Amino acid sequence: MSKKNRPKSKSSRHKSHSPQNTPKGSKAISSRPHFLKVHKSTPSRGSYEVLGVVQANEKGFGFLVPDDGSPDAFIPPHQMRDVLNGDTIKARVMNDPRKEGKFIAETLSIVKRANQTMVGTLMKEQGRAFLKPDDPRVTMLVSLKNWPSQGLEGQKAVAEITHWPSQSGSLQGQIEEIFGFPNDYGVDMKTVIRKYQWPTVFSKGTLAETRTLPENPTEKDWAGRLDLRQVPILTIDGADAKDFDDAISLERKPNGNYRLGVHIADVSHYVHEESDLDKDAQARATSVYLADRVLPMLPHELSDGLCSLREGVPRLTLSAFLEYSESGEPLNAEFAPTVIQSFRRGIYQEIQQVLDRKAPKEIHSKYAALEPMLREMLDLAHKIRHRREEAGSLDFDLPEVRAVLDEKGTTIDVRKTERVESHRLIEDFMIAANEAVATHLSEMKIPTMYRIHEPPDLKDLEEILSLLQAYRIPFEKKDLTTPLGLRHLMQSVKGHPLEPVISILSLRSLKLAVYSSTNAGHFGLALKSYCHFTSPIRRYPDLVVHRALKRSFDSKVPKGSLHHYEKLARHCSLQERQSEKAERESQRIKQLKFMEDKVGMTFTGLVRHMTSHGVYVDLEPYGLEGFVPLENLTDDNYQFDEKSMVLRGQRGNFIRYGDRMKTKVIMVDTILQRLTLAKEYA
Repeated sequence: MSKKNRPKSKSSRHKSHSPQNTPKGSKAISSRPHFLKVHKSTPSRGSYEVLGVVQANEKGFGFLVPDDGSPDAFIPPHQMRDVLNGDTIKARVMNDPRKEGKFIAETLSIVKRANQTMVGTLMKEQGRAFLKPDDPRVTMLVSLKNWPSQGLEGQKAVAEITHWPSQSGSLQGQIEEIFGFPNDYGVDMKTVIRKYQWPTVFSKGTLAETRTLPENPTEKDWAGRLDLRQVPILTIDGADAKDFDDAISLERKPNGNYRLGVHIADVSHYVHEESDLDKDAQARATSVYLADRVLPMLPHELSDGLCSLREGVPRLTLSAFLEYSESGEPLNAEFAPTVIQSFRRGIYQEIQQVLDRKAPKEIHSKYAALEPMLREMLDLAHKIRHRREEAGSLDFDLPEVRAVLDEKGTTIDVRKTERVESHRLIEDFMIAANEAVATHLSEMKIPTMYRIHEPPDLKDLEEILSLLQAYRIPFEKKDLTTPLGLRHLMQSVKGHPLEPVISILSLRSLKLAVYSSTNAGHFGLALKSYCHFTSPIRRYPDLVVHRALKRSFDSKVPKGSLHHYEKLARHCSLQERQSEKAERESQRIKQLKFMEDKVGMTFTGLVRHMTSHGVYVDLEPYGLEGFVPLENLTDDNYQFDEKSMVLRGQRGNFIRYGDRMKTKVIMVDTILQRLTLAKEYA
């Protein structure tokens, strides 16, 4: 696998956990934004028409998420007959007579279908051929005209939809490809790839352009660039990484100031606007890191080769030079096209051993020449982080659960990955460079693509507040729609038994970070300006930012209107969501496969969430989430008490958030991605 073993910055996705400025000689960077509280308008009484996306439920009803940001509306089952999950529809929305302040939608027309294909399982019913969709929210079968040749019942396949459900007929399709049986090698990941319709091959034009590129840059390529090949620069990545798109350096100036260098692969030197390479990269918008493979945004010749900042070979880069005072105060930022030659290919775990003074002799020898600089880097990273935290930057620091695979793609373990200081150091420096570039482009009024994160609505924080009050957890009442207010809450529950639960609830309360042509600030990082600059090998928005930064060097009029950038930003945000879903699903499937031979075994877990239907438990030691439905809690007749936020039994038993529960594995379903548990009684 070529995915970096670096956790995604918490800035990248604040709904689930997921962190210049100025030209030369400019004023210090401000890191304390003035966030405006956004209030969405509530429609006046009466009906109105709106476009929106449908979120279906497997029980037959759905919800309309309007494009204009107005409140969601309930879609009753009889209005969902011809509508599928993800479809864009035109609907009439009106007040729900049953619930004050709620809305109900009537489907007027289907504007756009979400998918042209469906992944599922081949089956027969009363002698007829069908595909049963994997998505449980698609409650109808896909009718097939003929049984596919070479197809066997129970195999996974993908069907092209030839007729959508309507009064004139059912959901119909024809088989495009048969993958094999669910447990056949590679079928699980192929299913995910086709479900999310992610491209696995590049166009002929892209492949032709790639063949014209050199294996390594030459002196002609770096003419006019700042030559940093003699500067001690290193990359720090996971042990299995191949696409090294960022490197760092640090020097102390005579006056004691720090000069941090963040050097990013200059992908834009090779991928020109409107080229076939550019069109393929833009269509993907991101690389996808599945559990067992990478679907790269760029061909491997660039992502793992010409653009990858390998040790000992020259590479073209764009560099940000950030100056800080001895106390870590940002002073100014400069940017330049450069050429570097990485002195060392650093590995997180090895760097951490050096910083902890626990490195074996061979590891210590590998980094001996860089150790003084690494310790200065750690010192600066702490100071940068401290200033960001004082402004309200959020860091939930939740472990990431990953499947460990052997060479055949079989899951041999599931582990929680913890961030260490070497991870944080890189995150701190990358966030600093991203902020610096965003500030610089904003001040120069160069159109580009920003990374924005809006404050949460107060209603999204209600579950946290209810939990704090119900469990009598003391906290100072502050405005939780400000970064400082929410950070203060997280600090106040530090060390409390419910800290993990509150962290997860806080994370769920936040909006998703998205791309935008408007610089609206970043709530989660408590920054006034932010963009993505540091990963152009695997994110298209970073490539857009690189081009904008280059235009700022010679004041050329940038291509593309604000409308162009906003349309592109929406596309990149949507692709990011799709890639995240595919990545999560691939991990979940591989993790569940690890549990298939553990049915009947007992595990202890932490109760992290409850609903009127049951309890969600994180199993130890893996961190895997399982669900205990109410019928599998057999010691009492439980009901969820929303006011006290406990499951209360009629015979006096109760289940609380944060409880440790002994459970037995009842069922593992890799298709529906469900791990069903039952409470185990002594």
